Amino acid sequence: MLPAQNQERLAEALLRIEDPIERLAYTQDRARRRPALAPEFCTEAFRIQGCATKLWLHPQLEAGTCRFDVDSESAVVRGLAALIAEVYSGVVPQEAATFECTILAAAKLERYITPTRLQGLALLQKAIRNFAVEQFSKEN
Repeated sequence: MLPAQNQERLAEALLRIEDPIERLAYTQDRARRRPALAPEFCTEAFRIQGCATKLWLHPQLEAGTCRFDVDSESAVVRGLAALIAEVYSGVVPQEAATFECTILAAAKLERYITPTRLQGLALLQKAIRNFAVEQFSKEN
């Protein structure tokens, strides 16, 4: 699957919820139902540096596709980060490396997220794309 398809599917599902605050709460509920990262991945080695709240990324390459698991001390950040990770998961490295995720805008959530959180989520996206570039480079 392509990241654009993942993003479109997620945005459509989120936009079924008319109230943006409820939509934001739904992202938190979705993330709460996901398993937490194992403690060995909630370390400085996996932490997204520059985020105001602690945010961890566990990137993996499985059977030629990327998989990204995230966790955070903040429920809001965890929910939003999970959306971004889901857009890029299940995608080959080349596609992940070149795709610019806009799920927060597509789901009309951006204006309800503080600039500090948006900055941290941008750093997450950068780390995801850097991992994908690294994996794609190894393949070629």
